[in-house]
Amino acid sequence: MKPIRYNIPALAVAGMLWMSPLGAQEPAPPAPAPIAPGAAAPAPPPSPIHLTLDEAVARALEANPGLKAMAHRSSAAERSARAAGRTRWGQLDAFFSSTRYNDDWMVRPMSRQMFEEAGGFAGLPWDRNQRHYGLNFQIPLYMGGELSSGIRIRQLEAEKAASLLEGTRWQVRFNAVSLYTGLQTLDALEASMDELIRSLELTSRRLDLMVETGKRPELDRLKVVEELQDARAQRAGLHADRVRVSSLLLALMGSDPSGEVVTDPLPDRLPELAMTPAELRASLGATSRVRRARFAAEQGERGVRMATSSFIPKVVASGNVTQNAAPSLDDPLDTWQVSVGVVVPIFHGASRFEELAAARDQRSAAQEALVQAEMDAGARLEEALARLEAARAELDAARARVAAGSEAARIEQIRYDTGAGTVEDLLRARSREQAARASLARALGAVITAAERINSIVEKEAVR
Repeated sequence: MKPIRYNIPALAVAGMLWMSPLGAQEPAPPAPAPIAPGAAAPAPPPSPIHLTLDEAVARALEANPGLKAMAHRSSAAERSARAAGRTRWGQLDAFFSSTRYNDDWMVRPMSRQMFEEAGGFAGLPWDRNQRHYGLNFQIPLYMGGELSSGIRIRQLEAEKAASLLEGTRWQVRFNAVSLYTGLQTLDALEASMDELIRSLELTSRRLDLMVETGKRPELDRLKVVEELQDARAQRAGLHADRVRVSSLLLALMGSDPSGEVVTDPLPDRLPELAMTPAELRASLGATSRVRRARFAAEQGERGVRMATSSFIPKVVASGNVTQNAAPSLDDPLDTWQVSVGVVVPIFHGASRFEELAAARDQRSAAQEALVQAEMDAGARLEEALARLEAARAELDAARARVAAGSEAARIEQIRYDTGAGTVEDLLRARSREQAARASLARALGAVITAAERINSIVEKEAVR
């Protein structure tokens, strides 16, 4: 007789499929390695951490390394936008130079006043060692829209980074809830499997006595032993899955993945929708993903304006104030200048036309991406709503299966003890009972995960 496999459903946790290996043998624990004289004893394993769901979410939002990195990027983008906005006020630079020429040079450039005051070239300041220092300033007066468009593009980039941070926070929240719920589900599956193992062990002990007294054949005992060992192997696989999910949750919270998380049991109260489906659909336009696409579309429009500004003349005011000093002078000589320059673009090898065409294509691509983002958000919401309804229906069916499976297993146990049933009937009843309990645990976790999925899509507390 082939062993009866207990149908433990696969767990979808945070977008990953956790499958318990069926039929694997539980490895024997390794023997402790001897400690050399004088060597330090190995550090004890970290103590388990008991967390509620709210505590796990709070720790993930506070200490997740990826979320912290995203916050720094958002802050950097915001500062970059502020820096770009301040370029409209121009720039002021200080300069200093010290030179030694091969011969005496005039310290200050010639001017009519120097001729009048010096009374000839002999009175002009000459020196081969000179120092010049002062201030340069430059103010953009008119840039044809290039400056304002560039500033706005930086601001939009900062808003995109901020919205990406907001969306990432909701995704981290969803991952924390799904991983925590996965641990709760695995704990329930382990408890159900432990109950099955205890039941099989009790049946095995009864059969040992029946076989000794000749009431049952040896084959019945061997069948139960086979099923018992298979259940223990599946229990080991469940434990491995739990270690993996626990490590992922600890890593998500920025903690040591080698620890262990102790969770609360699955709640009896199911989450309920606090918004109607119409309200949920209407709120999709304010989600971070759609807003990022909208910001990108506006950036595309600003990019076209910047490309167009390359055809427009630009006006810049500039000036400087300089102190000219040399050993031959008692006091430094001052010079200053103010100028307004106009640059008119005439020919750039037709590159500006290509840049303008490229900017228009990028704008069109961003607009299409916005439409795609809105459609994707709507499709994801519809799928999440359907999955929530399916999870609720599966939960109702699982509760009915547990009640029926438990009663059927009780009846088969009585029939077998009285000699009216076979061991195959008993084992099948136990298998169906275990599968029903596993489905119930999975369905409870699926309802909680599907509800949080809706919250992560609309980025609101839509399901509580």
